[in-house]
Amino acid sequence: MGTAANPNTALDHHLATVLERIGEVSRALRLREAGEADISPLQLRIMGFIADHPDTQVGVARLSDELQISRPTISVSVRLLVEQGLLLRRADPADQRGHTLRLSAKALRGMTAGSPLDDAVAALAPSCKEALLLALMQVLHQLVGSRKLQVQRMCWTCAHYDGDRKEHHRCLLLKKTLKVRELRTDCAEYEAA
Repeated sequence: MGTAANPNTALDHHLATVLERIGEVSRALRLREAGEADISPLQLRIMGFIADHPDTQVGVARLSDELQISRPTISVSVRLLVEQGLLLRRADPADQRGHTLRLSAKALRGMTAGSPLDDAVAALAPSCKEALLLALMQVLHQLVGSRKLQVQRMCWTCAHYDGDRKEHHRCLLLKKTLKVRELRTDCAEYEAA
């Protein structure tokens, strides 16, 4: 006597497949963008991370942690970007053994703003965007909790977060209630809870 398949399991698998497909589409779009810029997708990710963190010290070690790629691989990509004149390497004033990386003027002229998915997301209704953001943050939180991700500076794992992860969100550092759209997944003021 067989048992009926659990409909939640089928839906779970379907949602995971859709998320994976979105990731594949995003990677394909980034690959095309990198090819047009004559750099590798990893080099594009490196430049994107540096562009997204203009007020912080970014070096090879941080890039390795953030992108979850080995330091030697990051070092090679960074060296090539420096040689192409797309990155500037400056000695870290706090640690003379380290370097801080910045985008060059040449890189800034050639970069397009945003993600390849921006237009698709922009077409969603505001309420759908907020529901999607909360749902994706829950997925990300589960991945962080299962130790499948190393670095995530999201509100829900921050010592400053006070909320229920559904309707009520408060940042104790900023001393304000946060709207869903203000929830962060990469916060410069993050402190692990």
